Amino acid sequence: MSCRDCPTIAETPADMACFFGFHDVTPWNPANDTLAVLRVDPALRALPSGESAEVCLWRPGERLEPVGATAAWNFQMGARCQWLADGRLVYNVVEGGQLGAVAYHPDSGAERRLPFAVGAVDGGGRESISPHYGRLARHWPAYGVAGAAAPSVDVAAPEDDGLWRMDLTTGSISLFLSVAEVAAFRPVPVSGRIPHFLSHPLFSPCGQRVAFMHRFFTADDALYSRFLVADRSGANLRLLADEKASHFCWRDDDTILLWTRELPKSVAALRRRGWLASPMLRPALRLARRLRGRAKQALTRERYVHLSVKEPAHREVVGRGCLPVDGHPMYRPGGRWFVTDTYPDANRNQALILFDAQTGRRRDIGSFRADPAHGDKDLKCDLHPRWDATGQLVCVDTTRNGNRQCAIVDVRPALELA
Repeated sequence: MSCRDCPTIAETPADMACFFGFHDVTPWNPANDTLAVLRVDPALRALPSGESAEVCLWRPGERLEPVGATAAWNFQMGARCQWLADGRLVYNVVEGGQLGAVAYHPDSGAERRLPFAVGAVDGGGRESISPHYGRLARHWPAYGVAGAAAPSVDVAAPEDDGLWRMDLTTGSISLFLSVAEVAAFRPVPVSGRIPHFLSHPLFSPCGQRVAFMHRFFTADDALYSRFLVADRSGANLRLLADEKASHFCWRDDDTILLWTRELPKSVAALRRRGWLASPMLRPALRLARRLRGRAKQALTRERYVHLSVKEPAHREVVGRGCLPVDGHPMYRPGGRWFVTDTYPDANRNQALILFDAQTGRRRDIGSFRADPAHGDKDLKCDLHPRWDATGQLVCVDTTRNGNRQCAIVDVRPALELA
């Protein structure tokens, strides 16, 4: 299928820098007629360090409507804008060096201040689980919030910081899981006092489980990841993947789609201890990191897999031979199809992909050129595809017109061919 069969039907203004952020939540409101987007200075070409972003409502075909402002954002995660079931929009802010959030009601214009940041919000809009974005700002700046004070930020594995739970009704805050607790669970030896951090919490569809990442940087400056899941109470911690765990989404309450790799345990141990930073191995590492697509997949055994929460040892490879690169997946309601994307190829093109998990068939439903002026790594603009409530439209972030824009792709032609 050519990408022309799934048209782009709406875009934010090309003269404004607009984006939403990560692929784990949707920008559409419960009525499915309005999207939340961020608008930032088009000239900004560095990690934000206090710059303000406008929180806007976008009704395709109409002008953007600014409804708030925030300095608690980054190019990867946005400001964690999310719609609650009652129609309010919640987004993060930082004031006086402290993280918080705002719950805004578009109908009345009423705002309510919340005492901590939001990360993942359960489906009922009752509770949030969030990392401390101040700790991330110190140890993983592209995913943190500058100017947000975090407890024990220089402690390698603190007992008083980690993932935080906030009741969105009462505003009460408690520590869901500490960094120390997670690092001590089936611990892996590391060299020196390497700082650990927790990130990317995400509720299961029923809201009874939370998946997240435990991460640290090794001595060779590579990201080491452990992928875990816990019950909503924080109990029954389970390790589902180790060494390399990247982007993921829930398929259903018991199954997670994850990009990971399966290296021998001896190689994982060498990475943790920093031995791969040896000058003798650096040329080989640089060569391996330059590999792309199927060559890299064959060498590193990286792939999408379905993981079972009930049976952590069970793995089912997804997209063997047709999904050779990491992307940002999101399952369509129903659990048959998911969308994902690719990083820019040699021609700076990013593919938007619809994958049928029932038939194992890939369809490329869009192609967007990444403007090199926006940079790579921490400043890159990933497509981060996200479904609307009907499962017919997908919103992506793109720089194909020379500026950050949100674009809506109509996926119905591809689904009708299934």
